[in-house]
Amino acid sequence: MDPMRFRPSLLLAVFVSGGVLLIGACTTDYQQGKGDPAFGGPNALAGQRPPGATTDVLDEAGAAGTSGGPVGSSPKCGTPVDGGACAVTFSKDVLGAFGLANCATANCHGGAVPRNEPRIEPSEAAGMWQEFQAFTISAGKPYINPCSTDPTKSAMGCNLLADPSSCGGGVHMPSGAQMPADAIDKVNTWLKCGSPNN
Repeated sequence: MDPMRFRPSLLLAVFVSGGVLLIGACTTDYQQGKGDPAFGGPNALAGQRPPGATTDVLDEAGAAGTSGGPVGSSPKCGTPVDGGACAVTFSKDVLGAFGLANCATANCHGGAVPRNEPRIEPSEAAGMWQEFQAFTISAGKPYINPCSTDPTKSAMGCNLLADPSSCGGGVHMPSGAQMPADAIDKVNTWLKCGSPNN
């Protein structure tokens, strides 16, 4: 064997293996993905809202709503107002009107992750009241305000008006239509009662 031919191939082998070791030694834990948090599946956060400050306390069962973060048995606004006996019920009259107006369809407020917030599901009265009182529109107005008998202090009442700007903003609902006047009267009567969970 010729000693000159052996040395270049030996040197080449040493440089290649040394380079691989050098590259492997320079790879950091960050580059290898060590310590990366596990975020769950692609839809792991479906129906969730970003964390944030809340004044709500989870109810006795520890239940939390799908909209508005953790919701509790106490209203966000503080102490609920006693609006007296109310001839209109949330479970039957208010949610019934929303059901007849097709608010719970997938194109509006229906489904686990609604196209428009807040979620509306007429068959879940207790959960809907909790979600409504916890929900605040982008302008900072609560969707319902159990601490007031003034319907203009709730976004729900404003949204049903043909001109929501007349009571401080909102978006006219239902989109492209008008809820019947008697249904709007029921909603406003209920809001004037202090938005009770009845």
